[in-house]
Amino acid sequence: MAIMLGTGGIVAQQKKTVEVDFSSTQLDSLTQNFVRDNYEMQTLDGYRIQIYSGSGAKAKVEAQTAKQRFASAFPTEKIYVVYNAPFWRVRTGDFRFRNEALPLLYKVKKVFPGSYTVRDNTIRKKSFR
Repeated sequence: MAIMLGTGGIVAQQKKTVEVDFSSTQLDSLTQNFVRDNYEMQTLDGYRIQIYSGSGAKAKVEAQTAKQRFASAFPTEKIYVVYNAPFWRVRTGDFRFRNEALPLLYKVKKVFPGSYTVRDNTIRKKSFR
């Protein structure tokens, strides 16, 4: 029995247990489904570096310009231009964890001072470094 103190006085609670009876074949089936579902996932959450974000009439042209500037400065890095109404965004990198993006972020900030890391859930599993 646990006793909890609160503004309403002392309240006594009794612990209740719930028993679940699974056969080994049911557990095996659940485990196999879990493994299969995770294996079939095509994308995972990760991080990218955002170098441009804008909306409005000129945003598409500005995004393309940022992409070209980035490609000139960092020819070996992947770059993504994404349109998610009403924003155009230019991002680079495929990182599983934020700290993995930091070395590239420091380099990118020299050319694009407003760059920062962003969470992205569209990164393909095969793209991670």
